[in-house]
Amino acid sequence: MGNLPDGVYRIKLDDQQFLTVEHEGALTLLPARDDGQKFEVRGTGGDNYAISKLSSIWPSPFVCYDGAPAAPYAGTRVRLRVSDFPPCEWKITAGPRPGTFTIAVAGDGQPLTIGIAPLQIFPPFLQLTSSSGKDLGWTFEDAK
Repeated sequence: MGNLPDGVYRIKLDDQQFLTVEHEGALTLLPARDDGQKFEVRGTGGDNYAISKLSSIWPSPFVCYDGAPAAPYAGTRVRLRVSDFPPCEWKITAGPRPGTFTIAVAGDGQPLTIGIAPLQIFPPFLQLTSSSGKDLGWTFEDAK
């Protein structure tokens, strides 16, 4: 599959639950619902993208990791951050199954992808994980 076109999407992991904005910008995975599950995805060059919450205000909150722009590490929490420019870029490339994608921190170094924290809590929160190939990939569903 080629590059992901710019657009508004609902983003689903392992073909099961959707990326969802919860309280205070926390990102989690939940079943389909009416709010907090639409994201604007815009290319910033090559395979790099900015992912922001669909919003009528400016600046829009962007999907980012704690401590950005400092070097990320496995276990860093992923959440929304308000900024007048994308504080984080994500490398979105073909995933492990047809029609899926991998979302990784853009840049050099060991690839870190957005994944589920290994804690047994509900709803699960998202963090950066080492690219282990355990997930089945993210699906971007048109949400216009």
